Amino acid sequence: MTHKSENPGGQARASGGEDAEIKVTSEIAQPSPESQAHDRASIRAAMAERVKPFRAAEEPEPQAGGEHRRAFRLLTLEEVLREPCPTDWLLRDFLEAEALVMIFGASEAMKTFVALDMGMCIASGLPWHGHAAPRPGPVIYVCAEGQKLFSKRLQAWIVDKGIDTHRVPLRLASEAVRFLDPVSLKDATHAVTELAEQHGNPRLIIIDTLARCFGPGDENSTKDMGEFVAVLDCMKAQFGCAVLVVHHSGLNEKDRARGASALRAALDREYRLDVQDDVRILICTKSKDHERPADLAFEPETVNTGWTDPETGYSIDSVVLRKVDLPGKKEKSLTGAKRVALDALRELCEVEGRAHIEKWRAEAYRQGITASDDASAKRKAFSRAVSDLRKSGHIKTDDDFYWPAGQQDRAGQTGHVPPLSPCPERDGQGHTLIKGVPCPALGTLPESDGGEAA
Repeated sequence: MTHKSENPGGQARASGGEDAEIKVTSEIAQPSPESQAHDRASIRAAMAERVKPFRAAEEPEPQAGGEHRRAFRLLTLEEVLREPCPTDWLLRDFLEAEALVMIFGASEAMKTFVALDMGMCIASGLPWHGHAAPRPGPVIYVCAEGQKLFSKRLQAWIVDKGIDTHRVPLRLASEAVRFLDPVSLKDATHAVTELAEQHGNPRLIIIDTLARCFGPGDENSTKDMGEFVAVLDCMKAQFGCAVLVVHHSGLNEKDRARGASALRAALDREYRLDVQDDVRILICTKSKDHERPADLAFEPETVNTGWTDPETGYSIDSVVLRKVDLPGKKEKSLTGAKRVALDALRELCEVEGRAHIEKWRAEAYRQGITASDDASAKRKAFSRAVSDLRKSGHIKTDDDFYWPAGQQDRAGQTGHVPPLSPCPERDGQGHTLIKGVPCPALGTLPESDGGEAA
């Protein structure tokens, strides 16, 4: 048999014959028709495999009665607006269902106490500092920091509220979940699925803290933070729940959370906890679909858990949060319409203790809430000033009546307040008559019983 080997001259020597030369043809052998058909079939099969997911999305979904419809549709405005879409609140004005929320703050800001307080109210159905929890349900708390301290915090909350633990479907994770670790995430998802099958989907999952639950990634990396957010979105979609993340503030920037900004961009709500002496102030710093709620202030209060330390015999205490008035703000920071509006309110409240919104509006207009004479401009300036003063904690309100924060509401009433008389009848001391009876002279009133002011 003769073998060919190529050379630069375009010829080949016969390896099996002496000085035998053969001519190399320049023609390339063509595949057979059978081979060509086989190759085309292989290409078609590969293409069909790749488009399977897209074809599946186009397949009509079976309906009752043998009818079919496509999964993807373009809805008319009539279809979209056919039914009202009220907000499904977990905590009215503060936390809605299926939202991604974050609470951040410095060390010792008591972030865990606020998150626990929220979670227990959602699980039990008790109102959260005056804000209803309309649809209670299971809550999952992933406590990755201070787990040994968590049980006494829970016990203090339950003792303080005086409720039966069987009424509170809160579940505590036995260990931290590393959300970027597929194995850890799979175990956690399996546990939540089992809970959902027995008791229904959780209403809220609390992750405390992001740093301990992040997993094998860098929280400063936009890519890793994006993956973390994607995992949380998947959990929200799978279980129809809200997710609350507890996070630390930046080392040098206390007014923002630590790490990549991709997290904040994905949030529906964000809250910052500030520390002012013994008071913790909860401030909403982002609200995607609703007006930001007013700031809330809390003070820690010691509560006896009812437990005793077996070694020392001493009682075991913890703390719960009590809502208190917001600390007074530095009024020198107020300028423009806000300053005019607050000054107008103070003047009115010196006489009557509180002022109706319309009376306040008229006085603010009189004092020059804006340099414009346009009625619309005045209305907008006053409305913005009232909103800003409420958010900053400078004023308090009850229905349509307002008074400066830090000033006792001398009207001494709660709930609905009847309209003030335009010209009240007064006695010789200048006091308003009550059903025609003069006010007792000073010094004749009984001493106060020391009750707490409302």
